[in-house]
Amino acid sequence: MGVEKTRLSRRIAALEKRLGVRLLQRTTRALALTEAGQRFFERCVATVDGAQAAYDSVAELRREPAGLVRLSSPVLLTQRCLAHALPAYMTTHPKVSVFVEPTDRTVNVIEERFDIAIRAKPEIEDVAGLVAKTLGTSQRVLVVSPAFLDHYGRPERPADLPRFTTVASTDDIFDDGARWNLMNLETRTQQIQLKPRLVTSDLRTRLQAAIHGIGIALLPEQVVSAPLTEGLIERVLPEWSGARNILHLVYPTPRGMLPSVRSLIDYLLIHVPAWLQERTI
Repeated sequence: MGVEKTRLSRRIAALEKRLGVRLLQRTTRALALTEAGQRFFERCVATVDGAQAAYDSVAELRREPAGLVRLSSPVLLTQRCLAHALPAYMTTHPKVSVFVEPTDRTVNVIEERFDIAIRAKPEIEDVAGLVAKTLGTSQRVLVVSPAFLDHYGRPERPADLPRFTTVASTDDIFDDGARWNLMNLETRTQQIQLKPRLVTSDLRTRLQAAIHGIGIALLPEQVVSAPLTEGLIERVLPEWSGARNILHLVYPTPRGMLPSVRSLIDYLLIHVPAWLQERTI
């Protein structure tokens, strides 16, 4: 054991004194465990084995991608992109499990124990303890159904928009009412005050409202690319658009990062930008 007999004897004696029982039966020829000593020894062995098993389980996570990865993502991106991308990742990483929370709120990565969060914002926030990687950009464009334009006409300039019914996001609501900040190709900006007929944070609801002619909506280009191709909606004032959102993922600083988290980050950095590019109009 690498411990001198006298020191070992003192340690055993001290332990017996602390426990108030004898652990060893001593004779001039041999030592034997008492019943209490046998019980104590078995529990100590189990504790050491448990500690070794705990160490081995963590070491296993360090050797290859394995274990649970917690991911937060905007609802529509989850449904349109991750629903197809994640199964392919998990097929090639059979020991990795993924928990996905589709949400359009900004989750607290640290407090809510997420490994990765995907966000879409006009600017990348500088948050202490988090690393941000850009996935791509998304421009918001004005769209509505052809039937709406046939019935109400087509706005010719941004100043015409208040005369039409509109569909707005909750992010478009301010203390002084609803408004859109539009920019043209020459980066000239106009702020348009609105009285929207429908306000919701849900992208799908706003898209369906535009398709059904409820009003003109300002939606991300990746959301409207398919309905535009199908003729369900048309661009309005195509030379004007809303603020460009930066789609990015954030994660805690990579020191001690598990291979499972790193592998999913690397996978998302390849597949999400490709998906965005395919749907840019």
